[in-house]
Amino acid sequence: MTDWTNTKSYKKWASNVQKYKRTRRAGSPKDMCTKSKTFCKGSKDIPRKLMPQIYDVAAFSKTIKSKYGVKSHRTKLSADKLRPSQNEINEERVDSVIADIKAGKLSHKNPIVVSQDGFVVDGHHRWAAFKKHNPDLKIPVLVVEAPIKDALGLSVAVSKNREAF
Repeated sequence: MTDWTNTKSYKKWASNVQKYKRTRRAGSPKDMCTKSKTFCKGSKDIPRKLMPQIYDVAAFSKTIKSKYGVKSHRTKLSADKLRPSQNEINEERVDSVIADIKAGKLSHKNPIVVSQDGFVVDGHHRWAAFKKHNPDLKIPVLVVEAPIKDALGLSVAVSKNREAF
């Protein structure tokens, strides 16, 4: 076990994930993961409302390196090669992001955060928009050089929880 998965905040978060999975009801009709059997295939089934939010990717990268010794690097990967860790993706939000992509309004300064094994840690709606709009397009990502459990543990330890879905 790693330092960040021994933290009180991570243990509470993991417990909440398990409780939510046991009581989860069918998703909303706007949820792409319940509408399509394949869009979220391979998901880690983490509820969106429990996903950590990384507001400053550069600061996140520096913090996990200095505090925990975990490296990260920026690169580009195709959206089709990535998998979600959360189990809810709002299609209206995805369609709004696609409109921003088409209008050239989407900034690539804030990359999608992914684990070394190809799971999205933060940026699910941007990832879903690229996957739906142009799945082969290579998009900017920050790869946390750790498997998804550790990448999520790091993000829980150093970032904030997301607002309700």
